Amino acid sequence: MFIYSFKANRKVIIGVGLVLLALLILAFVIPGRAKQSNSVLGVSLKAESNEQRLAFIRHFGYDVISEPVEIKDIVIPEQFNDTYISYNEIQVSQGFDLSKYKGKSAKSYSYAVTNYPGVSDSEKTVRANLIVYDSRIIAGDVCSVKLDGFMHALNYGKTG
Repeated sequence: MFIYSFKANRKVIIGVGLVLLALLILAFVIPGRAKQSNSVLGVSLKAESNEQRLAFIRHFGYDVISEPVEIKDIVIPEQFNDTYISYNEIQVSQGFDLSKYKGKSAKSYSYAVTNYPGVSDSEKTVRANLIVYDSRIIAGDVCSVKLDGFMHALNYGKTG
């Protein structure tokens, strides 16, 4: 049998108190962050089914053809070049951050947008793209496939 005793002085009591306070703060902060990560831009990030991916895109007012025009496997690079840095800036502006997924394999889903404002042939030229990792949306954009096209966040021009 071992017996351990210590003399509690002011420094020990303050140190133990600070450790307990830090643990208490972490107990509230970590669950809060987990809840935040389940949605971005006010909509669920679940992407286990095509219906969930469509609901995410439609949340931003885009009508899309129900089946993706392209599904491809991608690898998010370990080192971002200028293109990925710019793309990630779009993602950060809407609450995503691809830098957390460097080196990870993901899937890219591309849907034809049928109601893009000011584009008469939007079904042929405008795409809503989602990047999915572990059945969760980790990035998204809307772009034109035309040579002089555009790319922006899903919530571009949206106020709420």
